[in-house]
Amino acid sequence: MTDRGEVSGRVREIMAQVLDLSPEAIDRNVSTTTSSAWTSLNHLMLVSQLESEFGVVFSNQEIKELSSFPVILEILGRRLDSVA
Repeated sequence: MTDRGEVSGRVREIMAQVLDLSPEAIDRNVSTTTSSAWTSLNHLMLVSQLESEFGVVFSNQEIKELSSFPVILEILGRRLDSVA
């Protein structure tokens, strides 16, 4: 799964599921500071789902930085590029 559009769509689906939002509600403004659904527990669930779906392992620093939809796409993109 290297197509950016496909990755973006799948991340959107995972975020929507974990945060209990509609996929259409996941945009570049969704972040830990704008979504009351993005709790610490949901953050860990999100990280786990992303790692499982994409076959990556995030560092502790990256886990802390995964705080918005655009940042998740950026960090995940780097991880996927390093695996390819």
